[in-house]
Amino acid sequence: MTRNGGEQQHSNSTGATGAIRAGTTGLLFVMPALVLYAAFVLWPLGSSVYYSMTDWDGIGQAHWIGLANFERAFSDKIHLASYLHVTLYILGTLVFEVSFGLIMAVLLDSDRSGFALLRALFFSPVVLSMSAAGVLWTFVFDYRTGIINASLKELGLADWAQPWLSQPGTALFCVMLVSGWKFAGLYMILFFAALRRIPRHLYEAARLEGAGAGWCFFNVTLPLLKQNILVAVLLAVTGGFAGFDLFFTMTNGQPYNSTEVPATWIMKQAFDNDQLGYGIALTVILTAVVCLISLIYLRYAERSHVVEY
Repeated sequence: MTRNGGEQQHSNSTGATGAIRAGTTGLLFVMPALVLYAAFVLWPLGSSVYYSMTDWDGIGQAHWIGLANFERAFSDKIHLASYLHVTLYILGTLVFEVSFGLIMAVLLDSDRSGFALLRALFFSPVVLSMSAAGVLWTFVFDYRTGIINASLKELGLADWAQPWLSQPGTALFCVMLVSGWKFAGLYMILFFAALRRIPRHLYEAARLEGAGAGWCFFNVTLPLLKQNILVAVLLAVTGGFAGFDLFFTMTNGQPYNSTEVPATWIMKQAFDNDQLGYGIALTVILTAVVCLISLIYLRYAERSHVVEY
């Protein structure tokens, strides 16, 4: 019994030593990544939180003012309105990017001649930079020389010509359209890849039962694409909050701050007005909002039913 007990104790000791060595070895392997993560993520985050509580112009001495920047942010009418604008913009992107991308993927889900070329053409705006797309469409929407107003005048609809980017009623909608033109092709490719994983015999069985194209779409395609749609919506929402390039190049938050979004207002406060401390505070608020929305959405996605096929 004593011998067996000693052997068992020795075995436990050997196992514990091996586990410690394995843990130490693993820690050494991940240490470079941890150092880089701390240097380029944790340290900047901590610095941002600190400077968000200071009155700092980015050059001189930072003066501690506590939560004054955050109190100012929640009383800043333009800042609060920017979240309404970005919410409307995100809803627009869900229609013009995700929904149109899904429709194009379904319509072009074929190996027939010419469909690959069409998919490539619809995807081509994705490779164009956001700034270039914004500048290009600024000329398209120009009141005097833009192709839209010129076409309306040629068709005898001169009364319909509008200063599209210079009036609050149409400026934000124009940015939504350009964003849809830019990214619908990306979601088309994502959904197209997912469609190719759906077994074709499911559609064949449905057609044998007399189901039409509409029934197959709503009862076969959409349920099997649920997880892909959830991911696409998350990308559109987080990308919408990060939207800056199109707004900066097309409207710069105008007219009358009607297209101001958090990113553009942060840039103006931090760099145009030399209030970097306040701009960082706005960035901290934006980061917290995006993280909260992402966590809630991911929690919902985890609880959603996964359709296997």
